[in-house]
Amino acid sequence: MIETEQTKMTEIRIYQCLWKNMLLVVLCFTLAAGGYQTIQNMHAGWVTKVFGGWLGILFFGGGGLFLFLQTLYNRIRHIPLLIIHEDRVDFYSPLKGTYHTIHFADVKRFRLIRIYSTKLIAVDYKAKPLTHKLKTSPGLVQRVMAFNLKVAGSIESFPAYNLTMKGKEICELLNGRLNKSA
Repeated sequence: MIETEQTKMTEIRIYQCLWKNMLLVVLCFTLAAGGYQTIQNMHAGWVTKVFGGWLGILFFGGGGLFLFLQTLYNRIRHIPLLIIHEDRVDFYSPLKGTYHTIHFADVKRFRLIRIYSTKLIAVDYKAKPLTHKLKTSPGLVQRVMAFNLKVAGSIESFPAYNLTMKGKEICELLNGRLNKSA
């Protein structure tokens, strides 16, 4: 825990796990190398070379490169994925490069969910903030929120896997801070 000088409140910073991300990068590059081998195979048809080779290289090679660069950037800059404060939680959005703040005053509870093999922490909002979020969001975002509501039972969630702290512990910590701030 880090105590900030200005607010004298404790905050908990949770980072992405470096070794798990590097393992994913190695897996992506291995699959991209398999795509290269498909292209080099003289007995493979052109459909196999295009879909199994070139698209495999683009998808897995590009994804692995993006994950590697993102992990390296976050590690060098010491950018945590989650910052848990006394009254809010900040979630880092890598595509935007900014933090999204979720205030505990707007939240009923946090819960751990699993969609296929992915663990997420779902944010269950109170009725009034939920309505406000849905009304003030653009049309595409509203459709995504409606889809999330159907699939996960909440409009927002953030990953609880591949972090330096277990998802269950993060969820318990968030609910503990939520109860303190209520």
